[in-house]
Amino acid sequence: MRAKLTVAAILAAVAIPVVAQPADNGRAAFRAIYEEMVEIDSSPTTGSCTKVVRAAEVRLKAAGFTAADYQVIIPPDRPDDGNIVAKIKAANPTKKGVLLMGHIDVVDARREDWERDPFTLFEENGYFYGRGTADMKGQAAVWLDLMLRLKQEAGFKPSRDVVLALTCGEETSNRINGIDYILKNHKQWFDVAFALNEGAGGLLSDDGKALVLQIQAGEKIHQVYELEVTNPGGHSSRPTPDNAIYQLMAATKKVEAVSFPVQVTPVNREYFRITGPILGGEIGKAMTAVAKNPDDQAALAVLLADPTYNASLHTTCVATQLDAGHAPNALPQRAKTTLSCRVMQGTTPEQVKETLDKAIGDANVKVSIVRRREGSTAPPLTDEIMGPVKAQAAKMWPGVPVAPIMIAGATDGRFLMNAGIPTYGLSGMFSKSGETNAHGLNEKLRVQSLYEGRDFLEAVVRAYVK
Repeated sequence: MRAKLTVAAILAAVAIPVVAQPADNGRAAFRAIYEEMVEIDSSPTTGSCTKVVRAAEVRLKAAGFTAADYQVIIPPDRPDDGNIVAKIKAANPTKKGVLLMGHIDVVDARREDWERDPFTLFEENGYFYGRGTADMKGQAAVWLDLMLRLKQEAGFKPSRDVVLALTCGEETSNRINGIDYILKNHKQWFDVAFALNEGAGGLLSDDGKALVLQIQAGEKIHQVYELEVTNPGGHSSRPTPDNAIYQLMAATKKVEAVSFPVQVTPVNREYFRITGPILGGEIGKAMTAVAKNPDDQAALAVLLADPTYNASLHTTCVATQLDAGHAPNALPQRAKTTLSCRVMQGTTPEQVKETLDKAIGDANVKVSIVRRREGSTAPPLTDEIMGPVKAQAAKMWPGVPVAPIMIAGATDGRFLMNAGIPTYGLSGMFSKSGETNAHGLNEKLRVQSLYEGRDFLEAVVRAYVK
C-alpha cells in the first residue's frame, strides 16, 4: 500500500516560491495533482466530491489564495456534493473574465470488474489508467495546476479575471449539479465573458497520427425517460395474458426500432467538410458528400452505420436499466425500463416523449420524463475564441486543422449557455475514436495526450488573458 501525503507534506510540495522555475516546467507537481484527484473516489455510490474539493483547497491556500480569492460551496444537507471556485483578479480589467470549468465527480466503478483498482492511478505502456483519467480529472487537474502557477508567477498581470470552478454532479442525476447550484446561489463567481469546458479533444488515426483538433460548439441533452407497466399481479401458478413484464418487453422492443429524423446541423456539416478529406475511405467520402449535400441518403446511410456518427446525426434512445417484479413466485405488479435519450438541439423532451408514445402504441405503458432537462444552443465561434486556438494548434500540431464538433454526450455547459455565457469544449488531448472508454471498464488516457493538452490549454488561456 502506498503512503498517502499528509496535509503538511502537500503544503510543502506545492508551496513553490515565485522565483522558482522547475526544470520540468512543473510537470511532476502537475502529475501529483492528477494522481491525487484520480485516487480520491468521487463516484456517487462510494465516493465524495467534497474530498477532492478539500484537497484542492489545501493546494490553493499553499499557492497564496486567500479567503477572498476562493470559496468552497457545499449545498445544504449534501455533504459529499462539494464544489470549489477560485479567482485571480485582474488589477485593471479591460474585459470580462474567462471561466475554467471542470466536473470532479466520476461514474461508479466496481473493482471486481476492472483489471486494476479504478481508484489508483496506473501508468503503463504509454497510458494512464483509472476512473476519471479521461473524463475528466485530467483537464480538472490541468485547470487547478494552471491556477496555482499563475498565482505564484511574478509579473503575471492578466487583462481579465481568471476563474476556476471544480464542480460536482455532472455525471449523475442523484446529486446537486454544482454549476446549476452556483448559478442560482453564487452567480457573482460567474461574471465572465465565456467558459472553457470539456467536450472535445483531438482525433488520432489508427497509427497514432494527429488528424483533427476539435472544439465543441454544441451538445445534445441527456434526457432520461421511463417506461412503466403496472398490474394487480397475483399468484404465479395462475398466469394471465396481461403480464407486466411481457408488456414492458414488447414496448422496449418497439423503442429499439425507433429511428429519429436525421438533423445535419451547421456544426456537423462543417466538421464533415474539414474531416472528410483527411479521413478518406468510405467514412471520409460519406462525410464529404454530406457536407456538400445534407440530403445524400447513400452517404448518410454510411455514417448512420457507424456508432460515433450515428450519435451525432439524430436523437437516440437506448434502454439502460430494467426493474421488474417483487417475488419469484408472484406475477409482476410493476415493470420498468429506463431509457437514456440523447436529444438533438432544437428538439424538446416533450417531442421525444410524443414519438415514443406513438411508437409504443399501448395505453398500458406509461412513458415519463425523468427530471426534465433544458437544451441549449451552439455558441458562436468568434475570432476572439478561435484565433488563439488555431495559433497554438499550428505551433504544436502543424498542418492539423481545427474543426467544430457537436458532441453526442452532454456537459454542464448547457447551464452556462442558458445563462448567456458561451461555453466551449476544448482540451487538446488526442485519442483514437472510442479509445479512452470513458464511463466504461479500464478507462484510460494517453500520457502524451495529457501533457500535450496541459501545454496547449495553458497557451490558449494565456492568450485570452494577455
